[in-house]
Amino acid sequence: MKNKKTARKYSSPIVAKLLSELTPAEELQHRTKATLAARLDDLINARGWGKSEFAERANKNPSEITKWLSGTHNFTVETLAEIALALDMPVAELFAPKQIQVVNKIKIVVTVKEVEPSIKYVTPMGHLVSGSPNYFSGEHHGVMFPLTTRMHQA
Repeated sequence: MKNKKTARKYSSPIVAKLLSELTPAEELQHRTKATLAARLDDLINARGWGKSEFAERANKNPSEITKWLSGTHNFTVETLAEIALALDMPVAELFAPKQIQVVNKIKIVVTVKEVEPSIKYVTPMGHLVSGSPNYFSGEHHGVMFPLTTRMHQA
């Protein structure tokens, strides 16, 4: 069984106090470092690489990659350029938000045809849709309402 890493929530009065004392510039710096670290981790994982493989491609030690992924590293432009080269992407793309990928997309076509009425049913709002009584033929006609069935002689 695979262990899935999930972030744990941690709250501390001391941490909350320290965070409340940050200037807006310090808060933005902290958030940017953490976001960049998370984006870098996503990019590495999307390629199916581990930290060691990425370290090899970036010509760095795995311990340095761990430091980068901690969210506390202050990246230089030179380091960002090395990372971008290892990932074969522009530096600006390191800051792009994660793209949502559509894996499965389907198109559903509903065909409606005239059928001989077999069972008449009445829905609370059915008359608003068609203006006439509703008949059930065993096929779905594209509109769904809560069904109240009353049997009538057709």
